[in-house]
Amino acid sequence: MLPKSILEEFRNIEIDLARANMRITFEVYMGLTVFASVISGVVALAISFLVTFSILLSFIVGLTVFLSTICACYLYPSITISSRARKIEANLPLTANFMAVLASAGMPPERIFRSLANVGDEFGLGSEIRRIVGDIEVLGYDLNAALKKGALRSASRKFGAMLDGVVTTAHTGGDLAAYMRESAEKYKKARVSSMRSFIDSLAGMAEVYVSFMIALPLTLVVLLTVMSFLGGGSMLGGLSPQTLLDLLVYVITPVGVVVILLIIDSMTPPR
Repeated sequence: MLPKSILEEFRNIEIDLARANMRITFEVYMGLTVFASVISGVVALAISFLVTFSILLSFIVGLTVFLSTICACYLYPSITISSRARKIEANLPLTANFMAVLASAGMPPERIFRSLANVGDEFGLGSEIRRIVGDIEVLGYDLNAALKKGALRSASRKFGAMLDGVVTTAHTGGDLAAYMRESAEKYKKARVSSMRSFIDSLAGMAEVYVSFMIALPLTLVVLLTVMSFLGGGSMLGGLSPQTLLDLLVYVITPVGVVVILLIIDSMTPPR
């Protein structure tokens, strides 16, 4: 069990766990983070020492893996939130249009959200709507209170803002159908803008890929090959040019390509 003073420093993760819809308590998650970090660090240190026989390099590798695991666990809820938010926001125009059609037919707001819960998975917000309906049916919240709570824990800020707009429209006696039509048009324009931004970003990533995954590795391969041929001595961490060449070809370059692919995947607007 971690000390409370340390847990308080990472209390923001508790909110992220709720927004990511991860069914685990904050204390248990932090405990698993520390456990996984220690185990991975020790394993990395042991493997590195068996490969390099360098205590200093092994310690650096173990510490790096330890800190990287902590960072990964710290960022994982945020990454999950971002992934869910992107899917929700990609379908917000359709969601708003769906609700506008039901509101135009005279369906009460509570019935609209119950209907949305039945098809919410198609729009990427099934769990969000089901939690709102569950607050109403199980916990006894009224619709406005349930929507406010849903807006606070929603993975998507835009969807949360739309829920707040529904509450405001209901309080002021406004036209819900008109509000949803306006929201659909606004989110459609935002979707088009995000696609244009993605195309620009993709061009930048292409330049990064060519520079760091093609030009730089080729240059280093030639350099290390010549040094190995000429019988260059040990370099970083006591490693020979041949060992560094093997690491570059079989570890660093493939990992770099995978990282860039993951970055591009995270940037790609979901359909």
